[in-house]
Amino acid sequence: MKAENSHSIFSSGLRTVRIEKGLSQTGVCKALGLSTSALSSYEQGQRHPTINGLKILADFYNVTTDWLIGRDEYKPTKNDLVIQDPKLNYWYNDLSNASEEDWRKLRQLWEALKEK
Repeated sequence: MKAENSHSIFSSGLRTVRIEKGLSQTGVCKALGLSTSALSSYEQGQRHPTINGLKILADFYNVTTDWLIGRDEYKPTKNDLVIQDPKLNYWYNDLSNASEEDWRKLRQLWEALKEK
């Protein structure tokens, strides 16, 4: 894959996933602590994030880094959950690995917290 093509795929995918999830550039930037000029330049293919930045964007949008760079066929939808707070988003994504017992304990803890 040529560099131009992978950069174009990345910028297009980044913009597509943001729009399909109904998010504004301003909202994404506030949630991630990015400047609007940085996100805009990523989406226009003028700049590219660091590897860590790529991981943060993928986690935020709940897509794989491979999808963002055009190596995965996953198609994000608006129904995919995006949590605006990156720390909560990481926590939520980690829940997919929780056991049934962990889920039971979490529900009990949540019910106890709601009662206060």
